Amino acid sequence: MTWQGENFGVALKALAQTIPSDRPALIHGERVVAWGEFDALTDRIAAGLAARGLKPGDIAGQMLRNTPDYLLAYFGCIKARLVPVNVNYHYKARELADIFSRFGLKALFTESDFADLAREAMPQDALTVDVGGAEWEALCASDLPAGFTIHADPQALFLTATGGTTGMPKAVMWPMIEAWQAFNASVWLRPPGTPPFVATSLAGQAAEAAKIGPEHPASTSPLLLLSPLMHGAGQFSAVIHLLKGGTLAMLPAPKFDADLALEEARRLGARGMFIVGDAFALPLADRLDARSDARELLASVRSITSSGAMFSPAVKQRLIAHNPALMVIDALGSSESSGTAIVITSAAGSTGGGKFQALPGRETKLFDEHLNEVLPGSDGIGIVARTGPLPLGYLGEDAKNAQTFPVIGGKRWLMTGDRARWGADGTLEFIGRDNMCINTGGEKVFPEEVEAVLQAHPMVHDVRVVGVADPRFGRRIAAVVQPKAHAPNLEARLDAHARDGLAGYKIPRLYVFTDRSLRLNNGKPDYKTAQALADGAG
Repeated sequence: MTWQGENFGVALKALAQTIPSDRPALIHGERVVAWGEFDALTDRIAAGLAARGLKPGDIAGQMLRNTPDYLLAYFGCIKARLVPVNVNYHYKARELADIFSRFGLKALFTESDFADLAREAMPQDALTVDVGGAEWEALCASDLPAGFTIHADPQALFLTATGGTTGMPKAVMWPMIEAWQAFNASVWLRPPGTPPFVATSLAGQAAEAAKIGPEHPASTSPLLLLSPLMHGAGQFSAVIHLLKGGTLAMLPAPKFDADLALEEARRLGARGMFIVGDAFALPLADRLDARSDARELLASVRSITSSGAMFSPAVKQRLIAHNPALMVIDALGSSESSGTAIVITSAAGSTGGGKFQALPGRETKLFDEHLNEVLPGSDGIGIVARTGPLPLGYLGEDAKNAQTFPVIGGKRWLMTGDRARWGADGTLEFIGRDNMCINTGGEKVFPEEVEAVLQAHPMVHDVRVVGVADPRFGRRIAAVVQPKAHAPNLEARLDAHARDGLAGYKIPRLYVFTDRSLRLNNGKPDYKTAQALADGAG
């Protein structure tokens, strides 16, 4: 039987036993976790979780910033056969209570500055671990019981919480062996014109990882992860890199800082960066343009990869101008698909003329709303769909699963929600998302949720929430409000009201007030009118 992948915890142990134990696995400023320590600590965390009564299949959240503790908790859960899931640390108590209840969390790893909020929202009998406190120290120092073994099932699950593109956040159920294939974790790229190496066993994967250390010419390490681990794009990128024995570096700051990112790239000799579209790329380009040492800062970086948000061609060119050898990889993907298509840009130009090309190894088609195929050569716009390795679906969402993962012609397809049309050369021209979700700098905002909060204000008669163009974040949130009466300081009042119940990235940055109805004649929301008013004011 052909080897198709492995349980992530088993893979981590095999890698740690094969590659040099002192090779850095995780870097966060001056803190370095070597591969040997990475394996040992995650064993201890797994044993400690079991000793605290957590059982295989229990769901454990990581409500953490980008630090080694996120990955230690994640792989510790996997070794204990708990089911890890990312939790957005911007959420407020109302939002947290909702997802904790729907996902059924039994444990949560969090940080000191939002530990109280997390405990308030978590069920009373759940375990909440502050990674800045004594409980985390105790977990990391847990004794291994006699006969300790890690769980090894390659069908074991991890969950990836969506950011809201598919509605309110949902948990995508990924069997590890399916994710391994979707991630192409066994595929090791070679120089252009040379076929890739494909590992056919875990021993082969580990041997290749041992051979290609950070100093090897083919290495992609260190990879400087700038996007949040709490989102699928960052999580997937980190896991893929670690499943190849790589060195993953994270920014030693509570939030993204372009100057610090560039300084870290130089200090570490980073070979790659991972970002989420213009929200990260534009500040990087601005700082590079402003600095006299720009070429030195970016000299070691061979590739910048982005997924999950718009990445403007002009910004790509600004980055390449500071390192003509740079390769910029723009991936079309999601929590449900991992990757679907890419476009690669260098100083010589872009693959596919700047349009996306479907990834090999999986069948990709376009379908209309009636699930009829939009054939190449036609001018129709369809929803991008693919077969191949797929998740089981969304946790507890039968109706949404039937819609998102339909069986067509005897095959199970993923309807990605991306709309595109075929190019004459077989490329995909991306049009946009197939719903009202607003992508603002990689964060996904569901309009109905923001509307519900604003609608609760006593001065609001009706409200529509839309996105307007923003040069950095792609879109920013705009609220078009029909007030019950015009009152002084209404915008400030609504802003304060919204901040009490919503994460910061969901807060409207533009308020437009109107006496016009925001409903159609049939009573449904009139987003077209709201969008026109917001665009006119923005």
